[in-house]
Amino acid sequence: MPSSLWLIPPKDDHPFNKSVQDLISSTIPSDFPHAPKNNFIPHVTVTSEIDPAATYEKSSSPQEWLDNLTLPEFKKEHDEVVIELEQLEAGEPFFKKVTLRAKKDANLIKFTSKCREQALALSDTEAQKWAENEYLPHLSLFYGDISKGDVEKKIGLIELQLGFELGSLFDCCGGTFAMGAKLVLVDTSKEIKDWTPIAQRDCPWVIWTMARGLL
Repeated sequence: MPSSLWLIPPKDDHPFNKSVQDLISSTIPSDFPHAPKNNFIPHVTVTSEIDPAATYEKSSSPQEWLDNLTLPEFKKEHDEVVIELEQLEAGEPFFKKVTLRAKKDANLIKFTSKCREQALALSDTEAQKWAENEYLPHLSLFYGDISKGDVEKKIGLIELQLGFELGSLFDCCGGTFAMGAKLVLVDTSKEIKDWTPIAQRDCPWVIWTMARGLL
């Protein structure tokens, strides 16, 4: 597996980040005690399939490559990229066993399209078509080699756990969990436990929210 670009919450000690990390690291794995535990940082994948040899290994450093990506000009409090988590889902793929699906916000599509265009050396049309038709933004909560049916049996419980972790934060902030994010480059060819950013870039114009019907 090549490398990936992710959006992650702004700070490790931010209440939203800490709550989601608790869900990933301990709460949801406890629902499936017989499945191997896979810990990873909260993230929404922007694009994957990045070939290091064709991208950041040609630069002086991964950080230089990331810094040189041309991103759309968004503005905090005026023209933001909104990550609105809107539905809890069970899935078949290992990496999408339990996810929070995110709304396909127009600015998120614009952002992911531009990143994929440069990271995979695609045309603007190819990248835009992928972002509009194939990209499925989501925040994963659990990876595992268990059946979708077994996960579906626990969705009611996971909904309660989600409410416990995020309910008070949702109520106090009107549905907005956090302002800002980091765009990070991750070598996803490594083992899951070693998936850590090798470069990062601030994105203050990202907002993390949740649909009211989810909690």
